[in-house]
Amino acid sequence: RRYLSVIASDRMYLGILAGVPIILAAIVRLLGGKQGLTADVPGTNTSATAVLLILAIGGCFTGAFNAIREIVKEREIYARERAAGLSSTAYLWSKLIVLGTLSALQAALMTVIGVAGQRMPARGVVIPSPLLELCVEMALLAIASMTVGLLISSAVNTAEKGLPLLLVSVIIQVVCTGGVISLVGKVGLEQIAWISPSRWGFAGIAATTNLNVIAPTQPGTPPDPLWTPTAHHWLMDMGLLVVLAAVYSFITWRRLVGKSPGRR
Repeated sequence: RRYLSVIASDRMYLGILAGVPIILAAIVRLLGGKQGLTADVPGTNTSATAVLLILAIGGCFTGAFNAIREIVKEREIYARERAAGLSSTAYLWSKLIVLGTLSALQAALMTVIGVAGQRMPARGVVIPSPLLELCVEMALLAIASMTVGLLISSAVNTAEKGLPLLLVSVIIQVVCTGGVISLVGKVGLEQIAWISPSRWGFAGIAATTNLNVIAPTQPGTPPDPLWTPTAHHWLMDMGLLVVLAAVYSFITWRRLVGKSPGRR
């Protein structure tokens, strides 16, 4: 409740929270083509990959941006209150619940504004509505990216150091989507991408839209198996987003406990 009241009192921050997804959604709409997220002829939708990449980047950025300053800016306050008996677990859960909800809503809003009204697949992979399925995928991607932001925030000692790391983390996630460069068969890079939320989030939205089929591919580039529109692949993509969010949250909690003057 206290954390919510702090956020509500900062009107500029609320304006940023509302404005960022709308701006990113406007870019998505500008990039969209006549075929939307479908293809009249397989391999002819030249804009679908760009649209999905902007969506994925937007989800990664909004989630990480929301959290990048939230722990480091309260280091002194946290230390004092921890000495007075504040639970590290309760402190972290307040961040996860509030920031997770905000990030999920932003990602869903961006998705709805960005692709609603465009041509879509007849149905989703698991959820009948493809738009709703995209919203679920983007919400989970934003939440997982938010936990990455919290981890970075717990690892730096000033907010100024967090912003460059935010940019680096987002760039890494862009590469790890597999949408910029194919990761199939690239030993090392493909394995590193496994720990990036963007790898699984982008795979989910690519599966929903059957990107392997609708988008053109470069000669000699094999289709990404994680983009296969099957329930098995989709549930694996979403499940691993949840797992990564839990792992990054646990590491952040361990860092908070380690910085505490006492343990609870």
